[in-house]
Amino acid sequence: MAMSYKVARLLIKTRHGIGGVLYRGYCSPGPDMVVQKLTGDCEGITVFGINRPAAKNAISKNLLKEFKEAIDDVQHDRNVRVVLLRSLVPGVFCAGADLKERAKMRPEEVGPFVSKARACISSLETLPMPVIVALDGAALGGGLEMALACDLRVAADTTKMGLVETKLAIIPGAGGTQRLPRVVGSAKAKELIFTAAILNGKEAEEIGLVNYVTTQNEAGDAAYHRALELAKKIVPNGPIGVKMAKIAITKGMEVDLSTGLSIEEACYAQVTVKVGDVMTPTTVDEAVKGQDAVVILIGRRNDLSATTVMSEGTKNILSAMEKHGIKRVSACLSAFNFWEKAQVPERFYNILSEHERMLESLKSSSLEWIAVLPPHISDEDGKGDYTTLEGSGPGRTISKHDLGHFMVSCLAEDAQLYKLWGICDKPKPE
Repeated sequence: MAMSYKVARLLIKTRHGIGGVLYRGYCSPGPDMVVQKLTGDCEGITVFGINRPAAKNAISKNLLKEFKEAIDDVQHDRNVRVVLLRSLVPGVFCAGADLKERAKMRPEEVGPFVSKARACISSLETLPMPVIVALDGAALGGGLEMALACDLRVAADTTKMGLVETKLAIIPGAGGTQRLPRVVGSAKAKELIFTAAILNGKEAEEIGLVNYVTTQNEAGDAAYHRALELAKKIVPNGPIGVKMAKIAITKGMEVDLSTGLSIEEACYAQVTVKVGDVMTPTTVDEAVKGQDAVVILIGRRNDLSATTVMSEGTKNILSAMEKHGIKRVSACLSAFNFWEKAQVPERFYNILSEHERMLESLKSSSLEWIAVLPPHISDEDGKGDYTTLEGSGPGRTISKHDLGHFMVSCLAEDAQLYKLWGICDKPKPE
């Protein structure tokens, strides 16, 4: 997927820090929303930087437009594991709605503007990857509503935050009346909104409004650095697991426990098993389309006769993956692939040849592949505790359930790529 990133460069002071270049804005006339894809040890983290210094990052029509574009750009980008929202303007996160711009709006424009703001913030909330917000400055009104739509919040101790709309004889209109009680509880949310209270970072942490509070530093970006540390702990974890956990928690909080457990069960079962004819390209194409990754398990039961079904089927799967931009695949071969041919019983030669052709197809593809070479596959219950070894077969049997677990979980680990993995049941203690 082609990505479009707007990066403000003019009059932006840069300094090298964690994961490459960290941006801090000083009255830049660039875009209102600066998007930076981090590299190095921060790869997988995309930073959204609000950049309206002249208006204290107040929410304007153009900021909403650029914010929505940034959200849409990362929505389906599998390389983005975490989004980090911050301000590029020292001392302020977001001052809420741009009241100067709103004063110039015709009465019939105000409602649609508020609706767009509400929709944009909801789009941020429903991003499939975790969203962390760093609050290094004031987050008032719509600014705090924006932060409430994020999964995790980190604040500097000097940060001021509050839903202060009742001072203007209105109510929070971009989700504040709904998200705040879900975070701090109904009674506390009513107190904060009724009184238009403004909290500092420590007070916000005490009521659970933010996950972490940190002492502000001289540069004024302590919350950003703490949020970056948090994001780096998320990136190595399985992206599908993190995505499903976010859905299960978010959706489950909106329903009763019984329904929530059903949601959890559905999310747990998000690995889709496709049974079909691998020799029919259209069938394979339909099965592969829309998947995040693929596990190849092709077998012929007890048929040991000469065949090319498994290798040709594998080629069809790999071709469909390349067509649809699906990068990662694990494939089940055989522990015989670790052996010298003379050591393999002759009756297995045909299957060995097929697995060798499958392995060659993996190696010659443009995909990120993992080859799993199991020994005898048993029907025993999975134990969730097994042994894996790179380049060699560590044992004689493996439960089909544990084999399946490894073939799925290895897809989330970069360290497993382009290697041949042996696997077996962990020996029983004597």
